[in-house]
Amino acid sequence: MKKLILFLILVFIIFVAYNRQRLYLRDPFGGVTHNGVKEDGAQVFINYSNDVLLENDRAPAYIKIIQHNDHIGVPVSLKCVHFIVCLADANPVTLLLPESNATIETMDGKAVTLHEGKQQTTISLR
Repeated sequence: MKKLILFLILVFIIFVAYNRQRLYLRDPFGGVTHNGVKEDGAQVFINYSNDVLLENDRAPAYIKIIQHNDHIGVPVSLKCVHFIVCLADANPVTLLLPESNATIETMDGKAVTLHEGKQQTTISLR
């Protein structure tokens, strides 16, 4: 029994190491503000290289991904365990609806600031 558990743990570690760019873990302290107003219900997920996945189940519901290589939009395929982790289809993520009007102003390990038309969105991490 101990060997089976050890084997399963080893397989899990290999899976996580292999998919670290595609695996987005929820940041429980992350938050989203639009023009200084905090958005309720927004969940922030980050991956190994601090790319950001936003999900909001409340109206207006949306899913958006922001990657360092200026990919911003709605992912094509995303498998999620709600409130815990999401697995994207590839790295960089294939986008269904890329946002052409959104530009990344700053992106580091603590915050992301982007402009979507006239609206400034700030995502705080950790």
